[in-house]
Amino acid sequence: MPKKRAKREQLLDAGLTLLTNRPADQISMEDIAAEAGVTKPMVYYYFGSKLGFYQQLVEHTADSLQKMLEDCLEPDISFRELLQRIIRARIDQLIARPELSNAVRIMAIGKTIGGAESRSRIVAIFNNLQPIFNQAVKLGEIRNDAELPLIMALVNSLLDGAVRVHGKQFFDSVTPVDFTDMITRLVFDGIGTGKRS
Repeated sequence: MPKKRAKREQLLDAGLTLLTNRPADQISMEDIAAEAGVTKPMVYYYFGSKLGFYQQLVEHTADSLQKMLEDCLEPDISFRELLQRIIRARIDQLIARPELSNAVRIMAIGKTIGGAESRSRIVAIFNNLQPIFNQAVKLGEIRNDAELPLIMALVNSLLDGAVRVHGKQFFDSVTPVDFTDMITRLVFDGIGTGKRS
């Protein structure tokens, strides 16, 4: 990785770490610099302004989420199987990169992070799943009044809630596969038509 790109990612990772403990409006450029172990002018050099920093942070987080979803997709996948893959990938993310998972949650809940548009970015990424979701509705696996954005919000809330209440050690007692199956059943009990795929 080129040195400039590595430094930029180091600064973005520092911002993600800080966001796990404080809201964006309480994080200064000095805080970001200190967390990354650099000077404040270096943060300005890479991002230009605090808004520029948060715009890049949103893009960095969204790109990570996009890649995760792309890794879950394959031709002719059912919505149920796709949902299971997404849940497993999010569990892996919660364990390995909780700061990134936290940023996804913040982006989905709030309209902006530090003034940078965030929710619309998350919604656009999950809208890429709409054709697979629509196919499941067409096949009668999902009720036609179900809504994909609400389903994804529910899944993320269940995952984040489990970790917030129990910590990452939750997955020492419950395997990711079992938890994935439990969440999938909960979701499909709510949106399903009663038919099992």
